[in-house]
Amino acid sequence: MGRKLEDVIHGLPAERQAKIAALSQEKVEEMIAHASSLTDFRKAVGKTQAEVARELGIQQHAVSQLEKRSDTYVSTLRRFLQSLGMTLELSVVAQNGTRIELRNFLRPQEIEAEGTPARKKPATADKPAVKK
Repeated sequence: MGRKLEDVIHGLPAERQAKIAALSQEKVEEMIAHASSLTDFRKAVGKTQAEVARELGIQQHAVSQLEKRSDTYVSTLRRFLQSLGMTLELSVVAQNGTRIELRNFLRPQEIEAEGTPARKKPATADKPAVKK
């Protein structure tokens, strides 16, 4: 019988385990930065549709349908992303590059945490920000 990858990694020296963990995290961040669908986000964090469904209290096929939709409620999208350990932020970017937060889509505790200013620096189109 074969060995599990997890067992092999745990048998390695601590320094090697740390290097593997760092490379793994780097790959996850890269996958998230290049994700173009909800499926990509879910796969990047290593979750199955069944795991997400359990967390959301819905059936697996409902997660499949959600991932295929081109239109959904903001609240549904927020809950899906939260199940992946992510946060949905909505803002409008004006033609001059000014980013304006859509505060009515924030929860009260998020408004308190971020303070009163609703405008931020101009957006950059280089690459999306990835929280670590």
